[in-house]
Amino acid sequence: MRIAQVTPYFNFPGRGPVGGVLLYVYELSRVLARRGHEVTVYTSGDSLRGGMLRVPREALEHEEGITVRRFPSFDNLHLPGIIPRLENPIPFPSFLSSLCEECDVIHIHGHEYVISFLASLAATKNNIPTVLTMHNVGEALEEFYAIHLLRKVSNRTFFAFTINSAETVTVHTKKIPNVLRKFKPRRIKYVPLGIDLKRFENLKTGNDYVLFLGRLEEVKRPQDLIRAIPFIIRKVKAKFVIAGLGRQYEHLWHLVRKLKISKYVKFVGWIPYENIPSLIANASVVVAPGNAGYSIIEAAAAQKPIVSARMEWNIDAIGDGSAIFIKPGNIKELADAIIKVLTDPEIAGTLAERARRYVEKHASWDVVVEDIINIYEEAIKR
Repeated sequence: MRIAQVTPYFNFPGRGPVGGVLLYVYELSRVLARRGHEVTVYTSGDSLRGGMLRVPREALEHEEGITVRRFPSFDNLHLPGIIPRLENPIPFPSFLSSLCEECDVIHIHGHEYVISFLASLAATKNNIPTVLTMHNVGEALEEFYAIHLLRKVSNRTFFAFTINSAETVTVHTKKIPNVLRKFKPRRIKYVPLGIDLKRFENLKTGNDYVLFLGRLEEVKRPQDLIRAIPFIIRKVKAKFVIAGLGRQYEHLWHLVRKLKISKYVKFVGWIPYENIPSLIANASVVVAPGNAGYSIIEAAAAQKPIVSARMEWNIDAIGDGSAIFIKPGNIKELADAIIKVLTDPEIAGTLAERARRYVEKHASWDVVVEDIINIYEEAIKR
């Protein structure tokens, strides 16, 4: 098959951040290419100029069997405190004319991106089937009232078209996300997140720190872990590592100082793709207080105990019995769960083993890619 992957950003490891949607697209494209499929990633430019224009360093790249086509794009306008800078570039018209030249199916990643809407338009015009993967639950940046209003309008227009025109919408949770209840998708299929288990083989492990790994955004709730630290250190000696970047960084840093726990907490920023397995392997527990995805799957692959928010998205990523799940926002319950893992090696080992077994059975790319290929083939037949 000739498969087009559409994503707002894309990086090969070693050339920039690879996480979340980017990680999914990269690993999926690599697996498909190894299966003999012709994979082209359509994405925005990778060099920001003048604060608004994204231009490609190379318009065409080919690596690991993946072809990448980059297009000049505009970043969104933003007003500090009102409209934040969004990861939502607007590609030049050349994107539309190029997308449908030679592909059998278009796989669109994320329903809230401008590039996703434009890809849906182009596919509809050229009668090419699309598969849409929902990578979020439509709750990010809801703390900004302008975003809340913009999402309400877009749900009835742009987002609705992207979702309803897809032959199949795939989701990473077994239950239909609430966001989809607002739309009329043709068909919905559950497809787990995929993970490259080979990345996590032969790791030297340790129990050096409690780890948060992910974007420093409200929806991920890193602030909950920081607020839990004073309760934890009263009962057990522990260090804490916060790995990731995001708009909450300054707030979190000031919160650490306010709580007088600076000597216990280390912010390490963005972690390269190739260093993530060892970072996780040296953690005593991985904590996901809010909506999570790859961070807990990677923790499961590294066979590390997990404390996570009890959210459908998180539970379906690693299995209901594979972590201590707590109510989101309950700081005391979060602290108690972390203390339990740190002080009870038997519980920690049981959780880690269950999580690893679950991702081996359900989330290995060898398993997941078969479902995705079947979805492509069905979409083309229809």
